[in-house]
Amino acid sequence: MIDHFVIQPLSSIWWIGILSSVLFIFLSIRLLKNKSAIVKSNFARGLSVAFILTYIISNTIAIYNGWWNLQDNLPLHLCRISFFISMVVLLTRKQWMYEWVLFLAIPSGIHSMLTPEMTKGISTWFYFDYYFVHAGLILVPLYLTIVMGMKSRADAWWKTILRLQIPVAIILPLNFLLESNYIYLRHKPLVDNPFLIGEWPIYIVFLELIMLVHVFVIHKLAPKHI
Repeated sequence: MIDHFVIQPLSSIWWIGILSSVLFIFLSIRLLKNKSAIVKSNFARGLSVAFILTYIISNTIAIYNGWWNLQDNLPLHLCRISFFISMVVLLTRKQWMYEWVLFLAIPSGIHSMLTPEMTKGISTWFYFDYYFVHAGLILVPLYLTIVMGMKSRADAWWKTILRLQIPVAIILPLNFLLESNYIYLRHKPLVDNPFLIGEWPIYIVFLELIMLVHVFVIHKLAPKHI
């Protein structure tokens, strides 16, 4: 397995990542909000292509350097699953995918940027990859909501929580088979996060409850279909 690297909160490299991500998200929404429908759609397609290229480049680098392995590089973390869904929803505007990124990608992206743990390797590229991916997880649902005018359904929040249990149920036993730790279901991440309460499997129950609270708050704040 690749040695994981924790970026210390409030360090200079942490601030660079946070501020760059916030600027990227803000400018993308601010500059595109009043553009034509064609320009908005072209940006969405371009962002999807950028996500795809980033994923290909990261895996190519890992393979070339002999770092790629089943324990670290399968796209099975919640953020990576949401990243793939983001690629597709930018092109299709599929409703359940929009609701997935709205309710799950935003809290995942925020927490990953606040308490970053790099799992793919340590280099300038992987530093960029980490923050580009997680900023993208926040940008995509905000862009689709604010710029493209999409809205969630009234019952989408709890249905999205139920959908989340599908990959959890699959990846939990797979982790023990591969000796991996996708979605951090086999042991806690290295980062110091106040929401990581107790040991396995207790912390998983708390994470599910905390995610439920996050999803419900977003549900109350986000515009909804009647």
